[in-house]
Amino acid sequence: MKKILKDTLLLAALMVLCVFTASIIWSGLTQEIGLVLKLFGLAFIIAAVNYLFDEYVSLSIVMSYVVKYFAISAIVMLFGFIVGWFFPSNFWMAFVYVGAVLLLAYPIDCFRVKKDIEYINGQINDRAKRAGV
Repeated sequence: MKKILKDTLLLAALMVLCVFTASIIWSGLTQEIGLVLKLFGLAFIIAAVNYLFDEYVSLSIVMSYVVKYFAISAIVMLFGFIVGWFFPSNFWMAFVYVGAVLLLAYPIDCFRVKKDIEYINGQINDRAKRAGV
């Protein structure tokens, strides 16, 4: 199921990018297409920061989520100021948007971690059986 969901999201992203590329060639860059491309760019930056954070920072799970929440909120806020999504008077909206996405992403992450733990435990049990323990 995980592979199907991942493949679906990748295929949908590629379809959106291909359709938008054709639309840009024929019609030019509309505001809607620009918004989606900015969201793709922001998603790439956040994914890269998440990857680097996971690779080089060791914190408890709860503390990791707290630090990521504030770091990603800062990135969204900065990106939003650069592309004109936020103004100084409504910068707090970045915290709301990131919080909403985090609330949706947390259960998915927990499910992924649970599946990874089950896989690793299965590998350990298989090795123990082969070793005769």
